[in-house]
Amino acid sequence: MSPPTARHFLLPRCTLGCVVGLVGCTEFVLRDNPEPTDDEVEVTETFKQVDRPRVDLLFVVDNTASMEPARAALADAAESFVATLDADQLAWQLGVVSTDLDSHLSGVLQGEPWIITPATTDGPAALARALDVAPGQAPTGGLGAATRALTEPRRSTDNRGFRRPDAALHIVVISDADDQSGSVLGVEPAEAFLELLDDEATMSGHPTALSAVVGDPGTGCTGLAGTALPGDIYAEVAEASDGAVASICDADLGTVVRQLGTLVQDGTRRFELQAVPVPDTVRVEVDGVRLDGVWELDLDPPAIVLDTPPPLGSALSVRYTIARSVTE
Repeated sequence: MSPPTARHFLLPRCTLGCVVGLVGCTEFVLRDNPEPTDDEVEVTETFKQVDRPRVDLLFVVDNTASMEPARAALADAAESFVATLDADQLAWQLGVVSTDLDSHLSGVLQGEPWIITPATTDGPAALARALDVAPGQAPTGGLGAATRALTEPRRSTDNRGFRRPDAALHIVVISDADDQSGSVLGVEPAEAFLELLDDEATMSGHPTALSAVVGDPGTGCTGLAGTALPGDIYAEVAEASDGAVASICDADLGTVVRQLGTLVQDGTRRFELQAVPVPDTVRVEVDGVRLDGVWELDLDPPAIVLDTPPPLGSALSVRYTIARSVTE
């Protein structure tokens, strides 16, 4: 969720001692009232929809010997890939891990710096270096490696700073073999990984997806880099998460790049509230126009979830009465 640029609190039926709102800050303080009354506390929270979508990109690259030609092609495409991200006006950052599950570096972001952003000096060169992952051996487990990269202890130690709480997440797996992450994710790796993506979407309020650049599902394929096995598990996750599936034999990331823009261009749908509302009192407006029947109220934690994101750059206002149990 993108933090609001300001919050305004309207108190027509309450003294100012009930609520303190700081304009330009997200702090919201409820103070003990030594003499509780039956007065209701009505507040309005105002959010600014993102105008430059944020996305965290995780490349998961097969580092077995058969992938050497494909990795070289990826490094060659680094400049055009970064240029496309910049052209889409995304607030992006990018990290790379290998598919290796046995290495002590499994799930650790590669390269220096380990997080590449639009501000990185010579970003394309930094990305090309990161994509040149150290050689490894089968079994390869892109889903398991991504899981380790995004969960503890890697998330807040080796990979600190990569996963932003207010950014979409897009994972891109590049492999000429199918996923073999049973040792990390159990007998149903696709299902387990989709649960991880759901958890990430819930925490951030932004979309999550996996795209797969793999051997053609069901058949595999043969290209300039050699023969690729079917990437059926990766394709299953990609299709279920609304990601893209591209053939590694085509050696073209264009489909995936276009999908990145589609994934994050709509912005945020979930806006967390600072107090629990009385459900029947909630009123939602976008740029002064009331919305009815196109949003839901979550109570744990309290949040407004819209059916579709409001327009980029728009202002969303949520007015409600605070549930009495919170103010007593």
